[in-house]
Amino acid sequence: MDNNSWYSFDVSPVWVLMALAVAFGLSVLLYSKKKMPWSQSVNVLLGFLRLAAIFLILLLLINPLLELNVNNAQEPIIVLAVDNSESIALRESGTDLKSYNEWLSKASNSLNDDYEVVLEGATGDSIDATDKTTNLSQFIKEIETKYEDSNIGAIVLATDGIINKGQSPDYLNYRFPIYTLGLGDTIPPKDVVIQNVRNNKVAYQGNKFPIAVKVYQKGFENQELQVSINENGRRVTNKVLKLTKSTHDVNFLIDAENAGLRRFTIALSSLEGESSIENNRTDIYVDVIEGKDKVLILAPAPHPDIRAIRNVLEETENYETVLYIPGIQDAPKEKQFDLIIEHQAFSGRNFGEFESSGRWYIMGNRTQLMQMSETVPYLSIDVKGNQKDQVRGSYNKSFTKFKLQQDLIDRLSNYPPISAPFGEYTLKGPTETMLFQQVGSIATSRPLLVFYDDGSTKSAVLMGEGIWQWKLQEAGQNDESKLFDELIQKTAQYLSLKVNKDRFVANPRETNYQVGDRVMIDTEVYNEIFERAYGNTINLTITNQQGDINTYQLVDNPANSTFTIGTMQPGVYTFRATTSLGGKTFTEQGSFAVRDIQLEGINLTADHNMLRRLSDKSQGVFYHFSQRDELINTLSEQAFSAVIQTEREEFPLVQSIWIILLIVALLGTEWFLRKYLGAY
Repeated sequence: MDNNSWYSFDVSPVWVLMALAVAFGLSVLLYSKKKMPWSQSVNVLLGFLRLAAIFLILLLLINPLLELNVNNAQEPIIVLAVDNSESIALRESGTDLKSYNEWLSKASNSLNDDYEVVLEGATGDSIDATDKTTNLSQFIKEIETKYEDSNIGAIVLATDGIINKGQSPDYLNYRFPIYTLGLGDTIPPKDVVIQNVRNNKVAYQGNKFPIAVKVYQKGFENQELQVSINENGRRVTNKVLKLTKSTHDVNFLIDAENAGLRRFTIALSSLEGESSIENNRTDIYVDVIEGKDKVLILAPAPHPDIRAIRNVLEETENYETVLYIPGIQDAPKEKQFDLIIEHQAFSGRNFGEFESSGRWYIMGNRTQLMQMSETVPYLSIDVKGNQKDQVRGSYNKSFTKFKLQQDLIDRLSNYPPISAPFGEYTLKGPTETMLFQQVGSIATSRPLLVFYDDGSTKSAVLMGEGIWQWKLQEAGQNDESKLFDELIQKTAQYLSLKVNKDRFVANPRETNYQVGDRVMIDTEVYNEIFERAYGNTINLTITNQQGDINTYQLVDNPANSTFTIGTMQPGVYTFRATTSLGGKTFTEQGSFAVRDIQLEGINLTADHNMLRRLSDKSQGVFYHFSQRDELINTLSEQAFSAVIQTEREEFPLVQSIWIILLIVALLGTEWFLRKYLGAY
C-alpha cells in the first residue's frame, strides 16, 4: 500500500528562488505605476498573473526534473517450506502424515492474520511424501530466487534433514532467518537395507556380468538374510547371508543371455521387527548388446582432445576405440569401422583407406580449408586472411538429430572459448547445426558443430580444437562433466548408427527414462525417393513386462510427428509402431526402460543436528515436531517488520504540456483583463 508520496525538484532551491525574485521584480516594475484605470485589488491580481507566468517561463529555461516519490510498504512473508520426500512416510516411528498436514493448515490460518503466508514444496495444500530425492540447499535457493523482490520475514523449513542430493544447506548463508521443524525419528532404526548396488550398465551377449550388492543392517546380528535377484518374477539366483557385521558385500555373476534391455530386481527377505520393508528391494537395468561399436581415431599428432574423447567413449562400454597417429602407432590392419573421428582434420596427411558408417571431422591449426571444401562439399568457409575467432557454443534449440538434457545446456555458457576460423560460412544440402558460434555474449549464425545426413552418408564437422578444456572446466565447477560426456556420446552414437534406409522409423527419445519423465517416441515416414511424407496414420502399441498393452494413434504433420505418452510406472517396455504408405505396411519395434529412483529408503535416520546448525546460523530457531504449536506462537510474536521501498518517477518539466498551457492561460487572462479594463 502507499504510505505517502511527494514531488521534488532535482535542482538547487537557489535557482528556484532566483527565478522567483526575477519574476517578482519584473512584475513590480510593471505594476508599480500609481495611475491605473482599475482598482488596487485588480492591480495586485494582474501582478500575480504576470509573476506566475514569468516564474514558470524561467523554470522551463532552468529545465528541472520533477520527481514523484512514492513510498510502498512490503508486508513480511512467511514461507512454509515443506519436505515432501518419501523418507517422511517410510518409517513407522516417524512423523504421521495426517498430523503433519493438519499442522500445515493450522499454521497457515494462524499466521495469515499477521503475515502473508505462502506454501512451497507441497502438492496442492498438503504433502503426500512422493518425492524421490531431497535437495534442501537447492530448495531454499529456489525460494530465495522466487521471492528475491519480496520481504521474506522468515522461512519455516519442515523436514527430517535427510538429504541425498546437493550440499548440506547449513554450509550456505541466507538473508532471512530459517526456523526448522524437525520431522522423523533421530534414533537409528532396526532395519536391513540395500545401501548400494554396483553393476555394468552394458553387457555383451554370451558373457557374464557382475552385480555387487552392499547390505546394511542394524539390530539383526547373527540372523540369516536371503538376497535374491529376480527377472520378470523369475528367480535368477540367490544367496543366504549371515549378518555378523553392519555392512556386507554380496557378489553375483549373471549370464548375459538374451540381447535387449533387461530389468533385474534385487530383493532382501523381510525380517521381523524391521522399521521399513520398502528399502528391501531395488531395480537395476542392464542393456545386453551383441557387440561393441568400433571407433577409429585418426590424428597427425597427439592432442589432449583425443584423450578426453576416448575416456568418454570407453566409459560407456559401448565402444572400442583404436588410435592411429602415424609414426607413433602402426596402422590398424582392420579397415572397416563403425565411426571414424579425424582430429586436426584436412591436414593433408594420408592415413590410408578406412571405411565407416559415419565420420566426425574436428578442425584445428593444421586444417587446410581447400582440402576441407573438397572433402565436405556441404561446408565452405571464406576466411579473412588467417584470422581466428575465440568462440563458445550456443545451442540450437531447433536441432532435431538428438536432444541434450535441458537442465544441462546452460553449462555451455561457462565453457572456455576455442579457436575457429573467422570468415563467412556457407552450408548447403541436408545439414543441421547443433552449436552456433558465440563471440562474447553475441550468438552468431556461423556453425560451430554441424551435422550432415543425405540418407546414404553421415558426418559432422567441429570448427575448432581444444574441447578438452570444456570437460575440465565443467568437471571443476560441477564435480562431473555430464554435458560434455553426453555431447560426445550422442554425437558418436548418431554418427555410428548405420544409415537407416527404412521408409518408416520409430525411436524412443531416450533409452532410459526416470519415473516422472514424459515418455516420447519420435517417428519419421519417407516416400519412395526418401523425402519426408506427412499425413500418415501411425499406430503404436506399448507392452509392459506383465503383458498389459496400451494403444495410441497419431496423424503426423510437419509440426508434430512424436508420440507424447506421459509418465509411466517403472519397468521395461516394448513398443511396436505401424503405418501404411502407398499400399504397403511398415513396422518398427524396440524397447525402453523407466527407472525408479530409490534413494529415499537408504537412510531413515532424521538429522536434527543439521537443522539446529542451519537455524543457529540464520538467526532462526529449531523446534521438534512435538513443539510445532510453539513454533506458530513464536512466529506470531516476532512482529517481522514491513520494508519501505521508495519508487521514483521523473517528469522533465519542459516536456509537460500542462505547464505550457498554464503559462498561456496566465498570460491570456492578464491580457484579457487589461484589455477589458481599458489598458493596452
